[in-house]
This record gives sequence, C-alpha cells and structure tokens, in this order.
Amino acid sequence: MFRRLNLGMLPVEYRGNFLHLIADIAWFGVLNGSSLSFLTIYAARVGATTEQIGWINAAPALMSLLFALPAGAWLEQRHVHSVVVRTAIAHRLLYLFLVILPLWGATSIQPFVLIGLIFFFYIPGAALSVSFNALFAETVPADWRAWVAGMRNAAFAVATIVSSLICGYILNVSPFPTGYVWVFLIGVIGAAMSTVHLYLVRVVTKERYRAARENPRPLVATLLGIIADYKQVFHFEILRTPFRHILLIMLGFHLAQYLPIPLFPIYTVKVLGISDQYISLGNALFFLSVFVGSTQLVRITRVLGNRGTTGLGLVLLSGFPALLSIAHSPGVYLLANLIGGAAWSLAGGALFNYLLERVPEEVRGPSLAWFNVVANAGALIGSLAGPLIGQWLGLSLALLVLAGARFLMGWVIIRWG
Repeated sequence: MFRRLNLGMLPVEYRGNFLHLIADIAWFGVLNGSSLSFLTIYAARVGATTEQIGWINAAPALMSLLFALPAGAWLEQRHVHSVVVRTAIAHRLLYLFLVILPLWGATSIQPFVLIGLIFFFYIPGAALSVSFNALFAETVPADWRAWVAGMRNAAFAVATIVSSLICGYILNVSPFPTGYVWVFLIGVIGAAMSTVHLYLVRVVTKERYRAARENPRPLVATLLGIIADYKQVFHFEILRTPFRHILLIMLGFHLAQYLPIPLFPIYTVKVLGISDQYISLGNALFFLSVFVGSTQLVRITRVLGNRGTTGLGLVLLSGFPALLSIAHSPGVYLLANLIGGAAWSLAGGALFNYLLERVPEEVRGPSLAWFNVVANAGALIGSLAGPLIGQWLGLSLALLVLAGARFLMGWVIIRWG
C-alpha cells in the first residue's frame, strides 16, 4: 500500500477529492481520539450505569432509524454534496455543548443530560450518515474504493493515536473534571476541520440534481410527500429483491458488534479500575493496530474479497471482549486493544466496499438508506440488550458469551454472506 502513496500515481481527476476525503477522516480521528473515545468513560466516571451507557450508544442508532429513510428520500431531490456539508455543520456544532458539560450541573444528572444531548446530536447526524455514503460512492470509482478506504482507515488511526495520547496526558495532569473540558474542546476543533474538508470535495453535478436545485422542495413539503406516498418514497420493493439478504447480513453484523460495547467502559472503569492514562494508551494501541492492518487491506481483499475480509475481521474482533473478560491487569487490557484494532482494520475497512458491491446501482440512494436502517436497528438492539445480558450473566461471563456471538456472525458472513 505504501508504494501507492506517490500522489503522481493517483488519477488527476480524482486526486483532490481523494486527499480531502483522507483529510476529512484524519480530522475526524482527532474528534474520535478525544470526545468520542472518552465520552462513555466520562459518563462512567460521573456515575452512569450500564443501562445509561447503553442509551448513550443507542441514541445515534434510534435517531438514524427514525430519520434515515426520510433522509434518503430527501437526498434524492438534492445535490448530495450540499446535504453532506449542511448536515455536517449542524451535527458537529453541537459538540460545543460537551465542552461546558463537565462544569455544569449536578454530577448525578449529568448522565441524563448527556443522553439527551446525544439524541439531539443525531437528528442531523442521521442525514449526514446517509448522504456521506452516497457522496463516497459518487466521488470514488469502484476500482479505487479499497485504496481510499484503506488510506482513510490509516489516517483515522494515526490521528486517533496522537489525539488519544494527548488527551490521556491532559487527563493525567489535570484535576477532574477540568481535563475533560480540554478533551472535548480538542474534539470540537477536529469536527470543524473535518467539515472544512468535506466542503472542499468537488462533485460533478448530475442532471437530476440540477433539476432539483431549480425547483427545490422545502423540507416540510418533502415530509408531507413522504407521508402521502410512503410506499414509493421508502422503496419497500427493495425488501423483495436479493439485496434483502445483504440487509440481513448487515443487521447481524451490527448486532454482534454492538452487543458487548456498553459493557466495555463500565467493566474497564469499575471492575478493572483502569486509569484514564491507560485507557488513552489502549486507544492508541487499538488504532496503531488499525493503521498497520489498513496498510494490508488492499492485499487481503484481493485474496479474500470484501466479504471474506469483513467476516474474518468480525471473527477476530471477538477476541476483544473475550480477552477483556479474563483481564486482571492493564497488560491484558492493552493486548485486547491490539487484537481488536487489527480485527477492526479488516472488518471496518472492507464492510462498506462489500456493501457497495451488492447495492443495485439504479436505486443506490434508497438502498443505502435501508442499509442505515438495518445497521442502526442492529446497533440499537445491541446497545440496549447488551446491558440486560450483563445484568443477567454478570459482566465477565456476558463479555465471553457476546464474544462468541461476534465469532459466530463472522463465520456466517464468510460461509453464507
């Protein structure tokens, strides 16, 4: 992969967009290594329960379920790049509220305030997710998608590593909760710069977008049209095509992925007693592994294909909760992050390209909207069911059982995906 870093080897007509898409995800990595990585850790430290952590993880999925299909219908009438930029601005401005959260209000109500904020964040966030998938498909040709995805994963990993280590140092030398103010502020900067690079992506305006811009439909009119003609808008006929098989696979993938996630911060903070500095080091090792794995993504997908690479990644991703369940020291926690990062470089790097291979070109927008629906349904169910399983089995046994669910679903993708 590194041999292909020579910019002269990139197609001239796509070079600028490729670089902006890579820079976009690099700055998003700054957001990820700061605000996103430490959000649930902060919640756990101010007394959030596993159920509240579950709702923090579930909120984006629930809002996407409510808004993904309407957003897909709305997107069909508009220039995708314009929608991406506007929704990115609306979504990411809201991260400013996290900066003041550690210094506001009684500690006991902060988990509830945080849950409410996350719900509000993901009203524009749902539209951003759908529209960015369409933007990526339009601006990156099929034969370059693995390369761009691998480079985006690598850039994301490097930025996350650096920002995680910086945030870990800040939290180590700053009193609680002041350190989290600086951590969330770093996230705001990353979100803003990511949005700038999304704005700089250039898309050739298609005829249907030109017509839509000449006769734009207001949002209210679009919503009324959705209600009046919901069958055509939601494209339920997609559920009667072979693509429904892929939708079931995507539902299973996201369910298996999200089931153990709400247990991680509670187990790490309250059972293992891992400090913020070790958590930042774990994040850094995870994304270092993502970076190394991403450099091999093109080579691995050439051998296994995007489907096989996605399935293998999920099988290996089962090692994270499995190791965490038997961890009794920071060393095992760090090892779990190393293995988890390598696994995610495969699963996360190949998943969307696997999806795009199966998306019907003539109904790409609605198909991607349905993907967002089933992916977020899996995330929602997993985020809410995981804490219940943790209460029923105990955290350690639940992590081991849910590791088995990841392994099984990965094998299903390899065998039948």
